[in-house]
Amino acid sequence: MAVSMRQVASSCLGKTGRVSMQRDIFGYTYGPPNLPYSLKLQLDRAKGRCFNFSAIFVGHRSDFSGTISRADVTRITYAIQRTRELYAQVDLGIRKVYWSWVPQDDVGGYTVISDADEAEDLTEDWSAANDGVDVFYVQSILNAGGWSTRSGPCDKSDKGFSGSVVELSGSDEITAILTAHEVGHYLGLGTGPNANNVMGVDSNNDGIDEISTASTNLNSGQGSTMRSHCSTRGSC
Repeated sequence: MAVSMRQVASSCLGKTGRVSMQRDIFGYTYGPPNLPYSLKLQLDRAKGRCFNFSAIFVGHRSDFSGTISRADVTRITYAIQRTRELYAQVDLGIRKVYWSWVPQDDVGGYTVISDADEAEDLTEDWSAANDGVDVFYVQSILNAGGWSTRSGPCDKSDKGFSGSVVELSGSDEITAILTAHEVGHYLGLGTGPNANNVMGVDSNNDGIDEISTASTNLNSGQGSTMRSHCSTRGSC
């Protein structure tokens, strides 16, 4: 049975009247991702088991003269779309995308994260006023590509890690894999079974998972874990 854009916009996204595919269905306020993407697939995914994604720019001015550049936002948009594609393997979608930021004047030293403790401090000090999983994008992280707790809280006012933190210093594809990886931890996943899995492998047992652009697989058990997290929502 065909699903219409207006049906999904109304029943799943709370949008009525004139509907924009890019802005309303995909949530890409700042322009499209730099890769092909399918409206039909997103309509199908948005109606199924999903969670909402909250992208947070760490160090932003409205004219993009702050730490976050327009190129960074294009990279983040790419990362969200690739995460959608990777999670589709296990029947989990991203329904809504929210955009917010830590203002440049208030960012302090958070544009470069030194360790897991500082990443946790960032998620405690800031959160977005929405029902999405907070994903903070910083310029770099000194000892890892990202940080997140495993099975994070659904109440973002809880103390401790209440979001994921991802660096922007790598390629578009690495940023995308890091995004899927860290959100995977937040949704309950541990280290993966092998290097080709989104969750990577910790071969030297140092607590930091190793991933690459080949880390693109997810298995049914991982999908079941993520779909059961309290951040996910049922069909609409």
